[in-house]
Amino acid sequence: MKKYLINKGNENIGPFNKEELKAQKINKETLVWTEEMTDWKKAGEVDELKALLLTIPPPLKKTAKENKVINSKHLLIASGIVIVLLLLSNIVMSNSNATQNKTTPDDSQIRQIRNHITDLVQIRTNQYTIDGWGGITNLDIIVKNNTDYPLNNVTVAIDYIKENGGIFKTENLTFEDIPPHQDKSLSAPDSNREKSVTIKTQNVRATALNLCYDAANIPQVGNPDPYKCNQ
Repeated sequence: MKKYLINKGNENIGPFNKEELKAQKINKETLVWTEEMTDWKKAGEVDELKALLLTIPPPLKKTAKENKVINSKHLLIASGIVIVLLLLSNIVMSNSNATQNKTTPDDSQIRQIRNHITDLVQIRTNQYTIDGWGGITNLDIIVKNNTDYPLNNVTVAIDYIKENGGIFKTENLTFEDIPPHQDKSLSAPDSNREKSVTIKTQNVRATALNLCYDAANIPQVGNPDPYKCNQ
């Protein structure tokens, strides 16, 4: 029975048969791979998996009457905002220093990126070679920067897995200067006895985001911005 691996961004899991894939709630964007493929594919591109995909229904369309009510509410809200802004303009000017200390929308957006950096920085492997008696060759690691900001460096840990499931060794690869919405690839060291690898993001540094992510540091409970540098 054909079995598939699934890429979850930070690691590859599986293999799974079709029934097991259904339990994983994959969607059309999920990356899958099986021995018959030359490279990873989206599940939506694999004919025999289409029946298993989790389908998201389209949003309900609002009626004309609902839109009219919503537009009226928006108009009232906008009018109220204008009046309040006019009345408070002098107060805002006199307290400009205090206003500068408040978090701006841009600061909030950047904090959201910092807090979700492991989802936005995706890592995966190529279709590497597994020798018959054990050993891995031609292994490449690919890092994709899905943010609007450059990443100074990303370190990926590679665990080489023995046939019994234990980790034989761990190697680290560091990627330098990854532009926004681009990826980079590096070749990983070969091995002579392992059967598979797992990968995970260890460190991410980005000056533009004031980001210092380190997987070894567990965030403190209640910290709203644990990966901000120089805290």
